[in-house]
Amino acid sequence: RNVIVSTSKHNETAFEVIDGALFVLVIDDVSPKDIHEAAANMLHGTYDLRSRDDLIDYQAGSCCNRWYDKLQLIVCSDGRAGINFEHSAIDGHTALRFVSDIFADNVVQFAQSITK
Repeated sequence: RNVIVSTSKHNETAFEVIDGALFVLVIDDVSPKDIHEAAANMLHGTYDLRSRDDLIDYQAGSCCNRWYDKLQLIVCSDGRAGINFEHSAIDGHTALRFVSDIFADNVVQFAQSITK
């Protein structure tokens, strides 16, 4: 982290914004094939060990865009969504209430849009 921050003022500012955020919106370029892949993606993301000429094995995949110290709202490319959060920072009931309110609001908006 210190190396990344020291290379650019932009990087430093980006980390400050992330550190101060209450939650992050994670937009994944992943379309899980089934419920098991969806659950794995929400829990830890996809991962793949790759190599290039200039790098020894490195990790790639949606696991690289996770911030486990934040409440994460994760949306896949097919529209599936979920949450992930570290339980020591937030109570499970609080997170579930938050997501429930979002879901309920979307259902109400959709119902209103089709009854006009």
